[in-house]
Amino acid sequence: MARPKSPSSPVQAHLKRLWIHGFLAGFGVVVAILLIWFLIWGWPSISGKGQEEAKLAPYQASTLPVAPPAASPVLPPSPQAAAKPPSALEAQLAAVLAKLGEANQKKDLHQLLSLYSPAFPDLPHKAQEISRSWKSFDYLGLRFKLAEISSQGPDSASARVTWEIKTRQRQTGAIKDSTKTFLVQFSRDSGQWRIKSLEKVGKLGERDKAS
Repeated sequence: MARPKSPSSPVQAHLKRLWIHGFLAGFGVVVAILLIWFLIWGWPSISGKGQEEAKLAPYQASTLPVAPPAASPVLPPSPQAAAKPPSALEAQLAAVLAKLGEANQKKDLHQLLSLYSPAFPDLPHKAQEISRSWKSFDYLGLRFKLAEISSQGPDSASARVTWEIKTRQRQTGAIKDSTKTFLVQFSRDSGQWRIKSLEKVGKLGERDKAS
């Protein structure tokens, strides 16, 4: 004989259906939230550090080190820059000769004689010779070249001096260019270099003592 159904069975069935519907609805809401989260902030399992690295990846790729440009080739120095600078002795002897040329052009006998050593052979005769030449010629240009410079001690030196001279004859106005070469002995007296002696060198290399 069948047991009659309990009057509460329809109510329980109705509640069970409500619970199932509620569960499914809640589950759908959770899934929707997760989808929205993924679309906006990315997959939740990615840590904050991973997100930062993902965001910085495009910028890091653009900041890769760039190879430096190739260095420009070094040009060799010009002949003027490569020229050997004059030594201290050469510069000091050149200063004496420059003053000598200046004194001849200005016809300053006092300045000129101060450039000769007191030991120069027959210096008074040299002064008279210079004075006579000034009465006959004007020096328009005096250029010199130093060569074969040699030091014989702290107060003695010698050099080969070549003068390129341009003169004008005072009576006729004739202009003449000439070249003269001397072997000059220098001595230092009271701290100043002076001309101690000189010998004129001829065309074939012969030497004549200058008066």
